[in-house]
Amino acid sequence: MRTIQAPPLSATVPASLREMGKLVSPYGLVSRLTWLPVTEGEPDFSVFTGSLGNPGATLAAQAEWTHNPSSGNFDGAGGALDRETAAHLATAESLERYSSCAWSPQDMIWATAAELGTDAIPPWEWPNLSPDELADPRCGLVSTDPRVPLRWVEGWSFARGRKVYVPAVQVYLKCSPESAAERHVHPVSTGCATHADPLAAITNGLLEVVERDSIALTWLQQLRLPRLEFSPHELRPEYRAYVERAVSENIRTLLFDATTDLGVPVIYGVQLADHDRDLAQLVVATCDTDPGKAVAKLYREAASLRIALRSMAGRHTRPENPEDTLSVIGGALLAGPLDQRHQFDFLLEGNRPVHALSDLPRPAEGAETLPWLLERMAKGGCEVVVVDLTTDEARQVGATVVRVMVPQLMPLSFAHRARYLAHPRLYEAPHAMGHSVHDEAGINPCPQPFA
Repeated sequence: MRTIQAPPLSATVPASLREMGKLVSPYGLVSRLTWLPVTEGEPDFSVFTGSLGNPGATLAAQAEWTHNPSSGNFDGAGGALDRETAAHLATAESLERYSSCAWSPQDMIWATAAELGTDAIPPWEWPNLSPDELADPRCGLVSTDPRVPLRWVEGWSFARGRKVYVPAVQVYLKCSPESAAERHVHPVSTGCATHADPLAAITNGLLEVVERDSIALTWLQQLRLPRLEFSPHELRPEYRAYVERAVSENIRTLLFDATTDLGVPVIYGVQLADHDRDLAQLVVATCDTDPGKAVAKLYREAASLRIALRSMAGRHTRPENPEDTLSVIGGALLAGPLDQRHQFDFLLEGNRPVHALSDLPRPAEGAETLPWLLERMAKGGCEVVVVDLTTDEARQVGATVVRVMVPQLMPLSFAHRARYLAHPRLYEAPHAMGHSVHDEAGINPCPQPFA
């Protein structure tokens, strides 16, 4: 592996990323960037990872910081056709991860939901665990008692057109519960995004929330998604280049249309690599209003993910029971060996419709992306909330960091014993999409393979 101190500037690097390169130095936010080599015979994308070191040295709220690579939440990664762009993407994601942990008690309000009134979106209005999940002492979560105060932070609701308050533990990573009322959720990074354009940051965060909703629905309900087929010539040249780079004799990538009832394009991919002892199956998914861009991003992220998972495979401790899976990478590594391919039969076996890329919904030519997304969310009965996570480090390079949240959508959980199986959308959305619906007893028993 090759370590570099700062990414060089290049005409290929988008202007929105260039300033973020200033964060890289032995004394900067990102102490180093490391180039990760691709295994011979696999798609030759450039992939970098960034190191944040020990943020506890600068963040008072994280004084007890313990770095754990298996958490998957802190060292940012980036993949692209060229090294300069990949390095800058890794820097941007590192900034995003850092900012999502940079909270201060002074920015929080201790109160009960009743004390905040209609300005609060209380824990019981977010996805919740089922009684059977809560009865399991190993799920790690408890039902929220409305009489017990918890910490809140201010956000903005697009639906209400005003500020609202959301539970702090659902906004920040590495924000340990400080009351029983805060033990209702396992935090993940879904909806965090950074960009030089604040509206683009919100758009990207919202797209990820929609993507994760689809991933959770697909796996838990074992949806028989339509296959997605296209010709590379349908894509714009800049996206076609990613598909062409992804060609490999050793890896087959099957694409599926995972667009939900919200009508925002989601593409679900299963990579098959019969030669790979640890990663014979790998799941990746992307969401974008431009389906061609989503395809390009899927191939790029699959290459990055394969490298990351392989680096952890030898160090990963398999739980005695699959149900004890907790880490971001745990389910992916459990599902990776060839003898686990049967877990994907609902996607790989049987006849199913075939959709073309042109069948996927998208905004009208020239339409603005964020208003189109917000309109789709509103039609689906969804409230979009955004919380500003921008840190001083982000402001210094002209970046905005946000967390986008949608209480009505299905969360992606990496904790197998806490999958929020009481959430109505888990059963209502598949029905609205024309799929068969499993009750809680029929939910997929295998841990989530997405990482």
